[in-house]
Amino acid sequence: MRNTLIVVWILLGATLLGSCVPQKKLILLQDKADVEDQGKADELLKTFALKQPVYTLKPGDVLSLRVLSTTPTEYNFLSTPAAVTGTEDPVLSGYTLDAEGNMLLPVVGKITLAGLTMPEARTKVTEALRPFLSDPTVNLRLLTFRYSVLGEVSDQGQFTTYQDNINLMEALANAGGFAPYANRGKVKLIRSEAGQAKLYTFSLLENETIAKNNFFLQPNDVIVVDPLPAKNIRENLLTNVTFTLSLVSSLSLLIWRFTQ
Repeated sequence: MRNTLIVVWILLGATLLGSCVPQKKLILLQDKADVEDQGKADELLKTFALKQPVYTLKPGDVLSLRVLSTTPTEYNFLSTPAAVTGTEDPVLSGYTLDAEGNMLLPVVGKITLAGLTMPEARTKVTEALRPFLSDPTVNLRLLTFRYSVLGEVSDQGQFTTYQDNINLMEALANAGGFAPYANRGKVKLIRSEAGQAKLYTFSLLENETIAKNNFFLQPNDVIVVDPLPAKNIRENLLTNVTFTLSLVSSLSLLIWRFTQ
């Protein structure tokens, strides 16, 4: 009987240890970290050539347009409207590129922006406004750069950014960072291209990931962070094993008492 109880507690202890993640591997900026884990803050370790794509506008993109000009307000047909209060979606007041990639502006008419980068689009809109407004200054932003983050992060959901060059780590930071049992070595990226869903995987444990082609996101990308095996052990296996061992231990005690 005593040997049975010893085996029960050994199994329970082994299960608990298997579900643990060492604390020294999680805490940032420790006072006395292990020597082998210490780095030299002022020493450049490596330099990476970033493969940052340049986003070009496509039909269906929604842009916000703000125009400043020396033209009197009563003659400025694109003067900035009064600030809108509440939770109105800015996309609803933006300009949607039509099926041919044109932006339609009052008085000016159609301006073809498909295939242009954001700086090129600003320049083209500015030139199109010069015959109508005096010294126009154009502020153009993409409103439909959305991406989703799911899985082992602090804040799952869909996010909108006004950047056109956000990378994988920035997107995860916007989602609140990794949850305790996030598998940093297996982060998936789902991208829709030409009617196909393409799946990529990243390991953020490797610094070479920074130089990967798909490190920078595209609109409508979906990021999925898988859990570590320890999460399954902690949440499922540990519960079942603990219950089973408790039951075995209780039954063993009852049998021992009735057989004395």
